[in-house]
Amino acid sequence: MRLKTAILLILCSLVGAPFVVAEGTVGDYMYGIGTKFGRGLENVVTSLAEVPCTVHTEMKDQGGSGFFPGLGKGTLFMLRRMLVGVTEVGTFFIPMERTIPRVCQETKPSVV
Repeated sequence: MRLKTAILLILCSLVGAPFVVAEGTVGDYMYGIGTKFGRGLENVVTSLAEVPCTVHTEMKDQGGSGFFPGLGKGTLFMLRRMLVGVTEVGTFFIPMERTIPRVCQETKPSVV
């Protein structure tokens, strides 16, 4: 009987451990996993927008000759965003920060 009780207590503590370790409180943990799940869905849905955004950026920098490099880069960025999105949806129960910026957001150079 004592062995069963000890095993039950150990299992209960293992199940509750992610809630304590992840963010501090259960509410923070639930917010984190919901945010990651939504961010993953956002990445999957908006991944197609990487192609025209990258083509536009490359053509702005290189003129008309930037179309094909932009098309290639955009396709690779689209596949990367899809992979990251599917991974975030699949591992939503482990909260973490955003790994790639939102689609079509250009990074501005920092002024030193």
